[in-house]
Amino acid sequence: MGSDDDVFEAVAHPLRIEILKILAKHPRRFADIKKVLNIESSGLLDFHLKKLNNLISVNNEGCYVLNEKGFAALQAVETLSKYGWQKRAFYINFLASIAINVYAFLVNKDWFPIVLVLTAAWMTFYVTGLLLKDIFLSKAILSVKVKLMKI
Repeated sequence: MGSDDDVFEAVAHPLRIEILKILAKHPRRFADIKKVLNIESSGLLDFHLKKLNNLISVNNEGCYVLNEKGFAALQAVETLSKYGWQKRAFYINFLASIAINVYAFLVNKDWFPIVLVLTAAWMTFYVTGLLLKDIFLSKAILSVKVKLMKI
């Protein structure tokens, strides 16, 4: 597991992401991880821990801990998950804007131009914010990739 693809494959499963989040708080023993995540099968947990072998280590006390690459991968996952909500929020705002304009047109055509200008201004403001966040997201992902390459 050395390439970026391997790192992203390691965090492709929700259970492995949960393991990383738990280990980010503090080191845990195998049995503790199994108990916290309510996993019945030791084999299942062992399988997922092996998939994370490049992102976690075992310390002198026998506890699993995140290494630098693990922290960087978790940061990338959390950054990307925040972006998904922004994208859904954009579509909700866009549909709400259309609904408001249709309603204004059907109920009172005199108010329609004002409502159209206001919703267009809102969407412009919203899209500008998303574009700025895209720039921030690109820089954040690039910095995580740089960290992964250095480790």
